[in-house]
Amino acid sequence: MTEPRDRAPEPSGRLLRPLSRRRLIASALGVSAGAAAAAFLAACGADPNAISVAEGTATTATPTPTAATATASPTDGVPAAGVAVAAFQPADLGQGETALLTVRQAGATRASVRFLSKHYPLMSAGDGLFWCVLGVGLLVPLGSGSATVTTRARGGEVLATVEASYEVVHVDRPVDYLTTTPEVAAVLTVEAAETETYLRTFEQFNLFEGRPRWNGTMQLPVQGIQTTAFGQGRSLNGGPVSGQHSGTDIANEAGTPVHASAAGRIAWAGPMPIRGNTVLVDHGAGVVTGYHHLQEIEVDVGQMVDAGEEIALMGTTGFSTGPHLHWEMTIYGINVDPMTWTTRVFLPSASPVTPTATPSQTATP
Repeated sequence: MTEPRDRAPEPSGRLLRPLSRRRLIASALGVSAGAAAAAFLAACGADPNAISVAEGTATTATPTPTAATATASPTDGVPAAGVAVAAFQPADLGQGETALLTVRQAGATRASVRFLSKHYPLMSAGDGLFWCVLGVGLLVPLGSGSATVTTRARGGEVLATVEASYEVVHVDRPVDYLTTTPEVAAVLTVEAAETETYLRTFEQFNLFEGRPRWNGTMQLPVQGIQTTAFGQGRSLNGGPVSGQHSGTDIANEAGTPVHASAAGRIAWAGPMPIRGNTVLVDHGAGVVTGYHHLQEIEVDVGQMVDAGEEIALMGTTGFSTGPHLHWEMTIYGINVDPMTWTTRVFLPSASPVTPTATPSQTATP
């Protein structure tokens, strides 16, 4: 069988099959089965692209985008087009964070981008505006870079190719020193890591909804106290820092209702050896939220859910030291900080918003 090319799905309203299996392994997990076991020692499934804590000083990203421009050269049969403008928002891309890319070009009907060695589709917002959200892995090298944007006419002819510049910056994330019993730690085996690697590669991140279903910021999925933040280094029982936390942990009593952070489709539901009982909600445009360590799953695969709809009950299944929700967010399989989405709208022409609550502010003691 011939492998499909290394391309992300075209934007549409149907389910789409993205990267090849070989590239999905490298992009969504980035490690061999043996290395995956070490990465999962970060607990709750560390981002496999991030198994060490980067050194440096925290850098605050600026919301002011930088833009790169290129003049399209009309060709026979191609509508006249003006200047193509592409910009990242923010222009400084934090490791483990989300970037919004917008592109404007009159006369274009399609656009795509090559970012960090992968191709992604852009969605049309009308009037020559195209956009997408992109995930920056926790171990993406620091420094300057550029993404290559291509715009096309209705017949597929290239209108323009333009470079959008960015700067990958360090985000300071502390270390979490976790103490657990031998019985709980026994869950972290090579076999368990291999199983989760397979599930994430070939089942959970193998289909995506084309169009975005979120509208505004993401909702916190559960009330409780935030115990571990995204990207924190994880030391288990005094051992070395072997990974970085792939989501946000929010603790409360077992049986606390868990809600969908935004509208979407139930993409996957079932048990995982480390993450425990799991529900994944596909919000479109490559964005998926994960809800892990659940006591009970209340939805079925393929079911459509609204923002705030109850989907499960909090539990302590899998590798877990007590009842809590491990809340993850991925963009085409790349783990990013979900809390950023509770304070910022990742849609074109959207601006950052002021948070109304944090997990600790809504906590029930």
